[in-house]
Amino acid sequence: MAQSNEIKTSNYSIDGMTCEGCVKSITDMLLSMDEIVSVEISLQARSATISHTNVLDLSRLNQIIAKLGSYRIFDENLIPLEILNRPAVSVPNPMSLSVLKPLLIALCIVTLISISLQIPKPEIKLEEFLPDFMGSFFFIFSLFKLANVKGFSDSFKKYDVLAKNIPLFGITYPFIELILGFCYYADLWLLPINLITFFLMSSQTIGISSALLKKTNIQCACLGSTFNIPITPITLIENLVMALMALGMVIIIVY
Repeated sequence: MAQSNEIKTSNYSIDGMTCEGCVKSITDMLLSMDEIVSVEISLQARSATISHTNVLDLSRLNQIIAKLGSYRIFDENLIPLEILNRPAVSVPNPMSLSVLKPLLIALCIVTLISISLQIPKPEIKLEEFLPDFMGSFFFIFSLFKLANVKGFSDSFKKYDVLAKNIPLFGITYPFIELILGFCYYADLWLLPINLITFFLMSSQTIGISSALLKKTNIQCACLGSTFNIPITPITLIENLVMALMALGMVIIIVY
């Protein structure tokens, strides 16, 4: 019998989710199934809306998501009473210190390293501090991205303009950051390196601005997939400052 290509929508309840990382993992796993077209999951409501072409087998869905952890999926009309009576999952404020702490710690470490590199010098010069800061930034942030390149790429291409339009750009980006960090530390080709940095940071700034304006809940890929940090105005400022630093370096070099 020929399979129907008509897209249907089904609603489910999912038990076991505790954070947006769970949401992302389950979403990615379900989207790997050929018959599933789209997945929308609400952490707070513990619900999932799945668009699909063929009839979904609930037992198969459970087998798929069980590979990720202790998750269970139910038809929305057949939810067990003990699960139905559980309180809704509380979603932390994306601007709270507990959520942003890894990013803030990483930025503090970058700043401390940059300052320490200036201490032995007779005086602190902006044209020497900025390459040290940007080199430290790219070295440290690329480390987290390289820990899981595919996971980073999957998050990055959801908002970065270049990653959305250039195949494999998300996969190569952590290595690009590593090379940029090396060039900044070694004072190599600083004019083209700063132009490249300005271009890359501008692409991310545009993508983050668009996500914030649309109020889209997307994981920030700045620290790879190691930490579940949502896109916030802080991440926008981070990328905007890096773009302005690169532009400032171009002006210093040229003039």
